[in-house]
Amino acid sequence: MYKFCEDLDLEELPESVYRELVDELNVNDNWVHLGNYVAQRLELRPGWVKSLEGRGASRGKESPADDLLYQLNIRLCTVGILGDLMEDCGLLRALSTLRETEPLTITRHPNFPSQEVKVSMGKKIQLICEATGLPPPSYTWHHGDSILPNEGGRELTLEITTEDQEGEYRCLVTQVDIEGKIIDQLVSESVYVAVNSTPVVVQCQPSPFVEMKKGKSLVLSCKVKSHPEPIYQWFRDNTKLEMQTSSVLKIDNFDANDEGKYYCYIKNPVSEVCTERATVIMEMPREKATVKIALLIANEDYDHHDRLKTPKNDVGKLAKLLHEIGFKVICFANLNIQQMKNAMTIFSAALSEGAYGLFYFAGHGFKMQESYVLSVDAPKTFLRSDAICESEILSIMMPKDPALLAVILDTCQTVPPKESNPDIHREIPRVNEYRGRKNLRNLIQAYSTSSYRPSYERSSNENGLYVTHLSKFITKDIPVQKVFEEVGRSIDRWFKGKERNQIPMFALTVTKPYRLTDSIYAKNSFLEPSKLDQLLSFPSRKIEISFQQSGITCQVQVSPYLKPFSNIIKLSFDVADDLSVSLYNLVPIEPNNLFRTKINEFWIHNPQRNKGPLAIFIERDGNRVGASALKLMDYVPKILQNL
Repeated sequence: MYKFCEDLDLEELPESVYRELVDELNVNDNWVHLGNYVAQRLELRPGWVKSLEGRGASRGKESPADDLLYQLNIRLCTVGILGDLMEDCGLLRALSTLRETEPLTITRHPNFPSQEVKVSMGKKIQLICEATGLPPPSYTWHHGDSILPNEGGRELTLEITTEDQEGEYRCLVTQVDIEGKIIDQLVSESVYVAVNSTPVVVQCQPSPFVEMKKGKSLVLSCKVKSHPEPIYQWFRDNTKLEMQTSSVLKIDNFDANDEGKYYCYIKNPVSEVCTERATVIMEMPREKATVKIALLIANEDYDHHDRLKTPKNDVGKLAKLLHEIGFKVICFANLNIQQMKNAMTIFSAALSEGAYGLFYFAGHGFKMQESYVLSVDAPKTFLRSDAICESEILSIMMPKDPALLAVILDTCQTVPPKESNPDIHREIPRVNEYRGRKNLRNLIQAYSTSSYRPSYERSSNENGLYVTHLSKFITKDIPVQKVFEEVGRSIDRWFKGKERNQIPMFALTVTKPYRLTDSIYAKNSFLEPSKLDQLLSFPSRKIEISFQQSGITCQVQVSPYLKPFSNIIKLSFDVADDLSVSLYNLVPIEPNNLFRTKINEFWIHNPQRNKGPLAIFIERDGNRVGASALKLMDYVPKILQNL
């Protein structure tokens, strides 16, 4: 029922009611919605509604809504006609200025055929509550005693992502007048949303290897995802542990009788699972290192032999893992034989009594009485003197008496065939003597495969087979010999077919419980870590280059090209769009070590091979307009000066 006569002209409405109506039409541009509907009904010209925005001021109207009501009034629109138009447009709050209040009634409750609905994890459910009344009702959804934010419509869509969403849902329907006062409130019937049970999924396993001091408290834990909450039961060596029925196991005053393999049995209504075993033993005294240093060499782009695909990836992965456990890491790619020996000498200089050293080589190699590694410049038909044997590697590193030295050769261990390389079988090998001056029980030698067997890489895999498995254990807090034991077991379980010919092996003289994860304590050494950091330091730098003949200047950024390798750098030139840059070695180098990656960007391999500065030419439309020189060795890592 209308508050006024339906035939009353709009201009005859009381001023206060008229202003309330204008205010409601101006909210959220409701007048645009009403105006478009009127224009459609009366078939008015396109743009009629848009024109109201600019014409109101010229006619003394305060707002577009004022002008719209004025336009309706001169078209003989009455209170009844306007009310019907606003009702058709759904502008019920504006309509409530003209009509009497209608009582609030819930016409649809958010319940299903039953008061409970079951939903699986990841699925969606829609709850609907509908009500009538004037002023129009607003909706507030509740989950239990909590209001759901940003859910103010009659429909509530729930995507079940956590068990916490289980519970009772209901809707509070409120009727508010124009002045913001609550007229009435009703609460809908509730519906209980139950989340279906989900299988137990172990998200965090107990630590696989734990060493305990006598008298301390052992704590093992696991984290699972499960609905409903599961039951837990811990076991030691398949014996049930009474009172250990939570996700956390705790044993106070640990002693030798508590050693063993622990696991947790977990069960809910739809599944059951056991965690992985945790081996717990009494802790032995821990060793410490004065410094931990690794030298990693990746040779894959051979001049006269098949190119390999994974060594650089293998070194990159190991470098990251070793850095995580405190190693200073030196990485080089594609070194010739002299550079390899220089790199080993640099590495040896960083070792000292109490240091942990790790040397890793990935590339081509062979076996003749002992293991040999090949540099990228090795001739097609090579002799032992063209390679570096393991005893020579050790003779460089062992005299420094590191506390621990691990040498890992990720190469084939096959014998060069006599029919293609007969000379090497007649060659008398050089004997290299190696031994430490004090520490005679510090060496571990690991090989990706055993004597006279191949080592494989797959073109479809990012990493070689050996590093794929080594990376699983190299950061584990376990004795170093156990690292290589676990690598062998892992490969044996995983290899199939011809790859079973690759059988990793290791040998050691180590008798102390060294771990690659051992901590570092400060001690003066021949080459302190800070000095090694200075040798390896390679911050990106911007250098200004002047081409005096043409008056042009530009900037070049010198930065690493392929981390973590120290001997591959990038030069990026910032020049005007109409200019391009070319680089040349003043003294030709074989093989070429300059490569263009894209316009005005280059990478350089082994920049220390450049005899003198780089020649830089700047060109416009194919014509050289300037030349300059760059002393590149002033900006590369200092370690390259000795490589």
